[in-house]
Amino acid sequence: MAQAANLVANGGFDGGLANWAQSMLPPGESDTREILNYGDGNFYSNGTMSPTSLSQSIQTVAGTFYDLSFQLRGLSPDSTPVINYSGVLFGGTTIVQSNFDSGPGIGAFTTFTYKHLAGTGSSTPLSFTSSSDNSFVHLDNVTVQISAVPEPETYAMMLLGLGLIGYTMQRRRKA
Repeated sequence: MAQAANLVANGGFDGGLANWAQSMLPPGESDTREILNYGDGNFYSNGTMSPTSLSQSIQTVAGTFYDLSFQLRGLSPDSTPVINYSGVLFGGTTIVQSNFDSGPGIGAFTTFTYKHLAGTGSSTPLSFTSSSDNSFVHLDNVTVQISAVPEPETYAMMLLGLGLIGYTMQRRRKA
């Protein structure tokens, strides 16, 4: 299957915060940074300014399914950061509302993927909110893509398999 295009503008934050709306962030408290051995810009949120939010409207089609993927990690110089976040996608439906422990110091990026989320209109809001106190949250590589549609060969194999199961069950009944 061909790789679908990313519908998120500047999902890697290489262009700073271009295309993203932010809230609850005074000037200077949100920025893009180079991460050690990472090579791409990413958004970070200062935990002392909690909660913070980033959002963007994604061009979608009602009834079409989408896959959301993003990476998060925490940074806390004093302790193990527990990241509190929620990702809201498609008409205000909460996709994620959770805590995760990213490990002491600079935690490793964790990839989160959510598949087959239904589009509800021509424009769908995507937002990330961090409510972590006293730790930084790094967000990177945000993608929204149209969900992959199985190839016709996949359907043919599935129908063949169902046919064989039906044939086998019919033969067992006769025996």
